[in-house]
Amino acid sequence: MKKLWQRQTKETNTGRKYPTNAFGVELRTMADKKQEAKMMQADSIYAHLDADGDGVITDEEMARAKEIAEFEHKKKMQENEDAKEDQIRQMAWFALWGMLLYPVLILVTSIFGIENAAATIGDIAPTYFVAIAGLVAAFFGAQAYSKSKNGNGKADG
Repeated sequence: MKKLWQRQTKETNTGRKYPTNAFGVELRTMADKKQEAKMMQADSIYAHLDADGDGVITDEEMARAKEIAEFEHKKKMQENEDAKEDQIRQMAWFALWGMLLYPVLILVTSIFGIENAAATIGDIAPTYFVAIAGLVAAFFGAQAYSKSKNGNGKADG
């Protein structure tokens, strides 16, 4: 049986040996721990951050990884904003075409002799035109506001 006052040594991942107590805990000072570089495990999820492959992630490598992550995030946010603007633009054009084709629908139903349909569509027309005009006006107003806000004549994106 080991006695508590007997010291043994334990080898660290850098190959240095430090004494241990009876419970297997290394007896090192904080200065010893700071001097020893942290080594990554072979299958670490952070291995991609080690640019030079030495098994140690330096502050420079961490800063570079942070810059890359921020750039990728910014790029993704711009792509999402562009996609959102495209969807809004398509919706506005669809509404505009619907507004332009609505009278044609009334005319077609009258030509085919479906007077009830023509009357019903005609009754709905004022509400439809106000709603669609508001939608299209909001789109163009938002575009004009974003251009004036940027001061460069271009919309965000």
